[in-house]
Amino acid sequence: MPEISEVRIMSEYVNHYSEGKKFKKIYHVEKGNIPIDSQLIEEFYINSKTNGKELLLRVYHDDTDLQFSVFMGMSGNWKWVPTEKWNDTKYVRMRLDSTDGNSLLLYGSYMGPKYRLGGFTGVKRGPDPTKEFDKFKKNILDNLHTKSFDKPICEAILDQKYFNGIGAYLTSEIVGRLDINPFKKIKDFNSHELDNLFNVILKCCNESYEFGGGELVDWKNPFGKSKIDDWILFYNNKDICYKQKFGKRNIWIQKKFKQC
Repeated sequence: MPEISEVRIMSEYVNHYSEGKKFKKIYHVEKGNIPIDSQLIEEFYINSKTNGKELLLRVYHDDTDLQFSVFMGMSGNWKWVPTEKWNDTKYVRMRLDSTDGNSLLLYGSYMGPKYRLGGFTGVKRGPDPTKEFDKFKKNILDNLHTKSFDKPICEAILDQKYFNGIGAYLTSEIVGRLDINPFKKIKDFNSHELDNLFNVILKCCNESYEFGGGELVDWKNPFGKSKIDDWILFYNNKDICYKQKFGKRNIWIQKKFKQC
């Protein structure tokens, strides 16, 4: 958390507030909200795009074109504030000051955001299912023979090499909506089950975005428009589901599939 839908929303938030704005400083902010001037560029413009769980922040002007790969962690988010009040926000990691007296802040507390100069890096990520659906499917179908798919679906679907942007709450919703045994291995799916899997993943990613993203633990929609409670069916639904550990993550699965 945040997952593919939340990162997409945050990218749109960055673009909404930075469009047409000129910026003058980038600060790396150390623990204790101590800003350090990066001295990378002065007077620049910014925009962003996403790749699953990862956000790419572009900083550019004239012949200078820099890219920051941002991983939002468990609680990362963005905020647009008057520069004079930036320090009212705790756990800031990056601060970009505009020439009109405002600042764009990257912040987050528990297992918060990290960034690095360069393109999308770090965890090897497969194609974004919402942007490259055909490549996303092919990447999985071409690798069904590998050990990555010799695991229960609720564990395999968290592998970012194949299911880029899918995390715990989307896994709960995808598997729940499939109404399939969460301990079944994807490599054992028949062609019909695979088609259903791909289509439900795309549908869930798009619908969770349309409902404003998962305000489930620490993350809040920066636009303040989430209606995710109207969409969630299985995650944290104690009436019909229970938490089961798959790998290192707890996934909410239907009680009717509980193993004795």
